Amino acid sequence: MSSLYQKIRSVPFDVLWRTALVRLPRAVPLSTLKWTSPEGPHPFIFHMPSRSTEYTIPLHIFIATSLYDNPPAKGAPVLVDFHGGGFYLGSCLEQAPFCAYMARELDSIVISVDYRMGPFHRFPAAIEDGEDVLSAILDTDFPGYEPLRQAIVARIQSERAKIARKGEAAVNKQHKDELQHGKIEQISIPAPSASSTTSPSAKTHDTSFDFDSSKVAISGFSSGGNLALNLALHIKPPELETEWPSRFAQNYPAPIPLLLFYPSFDLRQLPSERSRPQHMGLPSAFWTQVADSLALTYAERNETSHPRVSPGLASLESLDPAARMFLVLCELDTLAEQSKAWVAKVQAHERTEHLVVEDIANMKHGWTQMPDGWLSEEEKQAKEVVFAKATAFVEWAWNGSKEADKPEPEVVVPQKDTGKAEIAKIQP
Repeated sequence: MSSLYQKIRSVPFDVLWRTALVRLPRAVPLSTLKWTSPEGPHPFIFHMPSRSTEYTIPLHIFIATSLYDNPPAKGAPVLVDFHGGGFYLGSCLEQAPFCAYMARELDSIVISVDYRMGPFHRFPAAIEDGEDVLSAILDTDFPGYEPLRQAIVARIQSERAKIARKGEAAVNKQHKDELQHGKIEQISIPAPSASSTTSPSAKTHDTSFDFDSSKVAISGFSSGGNLALNLALHIKPPELETEWPSRFAQNYPAPIPLLLFYPSFDLRQLPSERSRPQHMGLPSAFWTQVADSLALTYAERNETSHPRVSPGLASLESLDPAARMFLVLCELDTLAEQSKAWVAKVQAHERTEHLVVEDIANMKHGWTQMPDGWLSEEEKQAKEVVFAKATAFVEWAWNGSKEADKPEPEVVVPQKDTGKAEIAKIQP
């Protein structure tokens, strides 16, 4: 009996049908990327070795075309991204426009993580997958370290060869046509033989590509923001009985940009128990019940006070000193109150020099990940402004985090009549 079948059999039927109910409408066909992310770069999929031999972690990897012929001498910058969905739904494909944009703007690699979710995988599976991807970037001893680099080298070499034969425009069109037909390149790296893993040269990796370990950023949307903050926490006793460190070394020598889009920092409240903004409508009782029941497939109520389940509860002493936080709040969001409570904690611990808050008026939770065709002009304005500010923040952090150059916290108010967004600074 397969492990997947066993997992399905172990989940109550009422949870299964609710999971199918919410996942199917949000399933993103590959063909939609031709329209939602036309500029590219288009991703390839790599199943990265994890800490366990029983499963791999699917990654959607975006490579800036500027890296094909001019890889930086110090290695490529990298952004690791986590989709939202309450830990029970969501897709890397809905992240594609953002990931492609960041790859282009930062001349970087962007890795979107298809982490394990409820109801089949409970806490801490999602966090472990995020940790493993970070380990594959930073830790030479991790099983995924070498294969991840080999996969990227294989993609770059393949794209170079195609461009040499056909030209860049023709290759980009080919990728769009493949997406329209539901195809996306998957790169497989053969497992090392027993002899190669024991030879003295086993730790030697292909020097034609590497990451710049001083330019690693993390982004996350909603529940993905929970994971992004998690990766920058070093939690020690007495906060936990056993130390749970970050995969970033505690003396990590470079700033760590965290892009936190309307994150879920406190899972102690079910969706129905959160306070609602004044002008936000009420969902139906049916969908409220569905959301509440599925929220518990990630962590039980008695686990939600754990600082890894609810990272907003973790002490500020556990937050890596190198962390630089870019926090996006939207007005019509039941999670905004959690972020505001966390901001107050950051202020109380005098870490505001490392924090920029963007407060977006009239926007609803998740609007940045909706296709542009579904958005009003005001929503598209706000999305463009926020993504541009996120890019500027990462560049600021990677370039030394100088206080004089720090982006200002702002309130963004999209305007229907002028076609431009009004921006006002947030007073400290």
